[in-house]
Amino acid sequence: MNCVLAHARLVHAPFTVDMAQAALTGLLGAPSDLSPEQILAAVARHYKVSAEQLAGPSRARAVSVPRQLAMYLIRRETGASLPAIGELLGGRDHTTILHGCNKIETQIEADEALRRDWLAIKGKLSEVKASR
Repeated sequence: MNCVLAHARLVHAPFTVDMAQAALTGLLGAPSDLSPEQILAAVARHYKVSAEQLAGPSRARAVSVPRQLAMYLIRRETGASLPAIGELLGGRDHTTILHGCNKIETQIEADEALRRDWLAIKGKLSEVKASR
């Protein structure tokens, strides 16, 4: 229920059965056929940074926010484990990945620019899935 309500608020849509089905599709549907590397590359392209920078040690906001968004998308789209995502992103600890995912989940609701970036990247990923 929380997921459906959050989705309704996020997309500024009325609470309907169709909207609830759309919100739950990601939870109830099959895992994505996208690889974590594809998602990382899409985030890197969107933010005009390299995948190596996202996996690197930089704490600059220009890199850390895209890195956290990549963590969130990889977790949501592939269901990859926290340690696996941490390994992909430069050997980070699973608690760092959890913190990044939680932070982005909260910020997507509050930060309009981040929400637009998230939706744009998800759109690009949908195009990749559809082309298969």
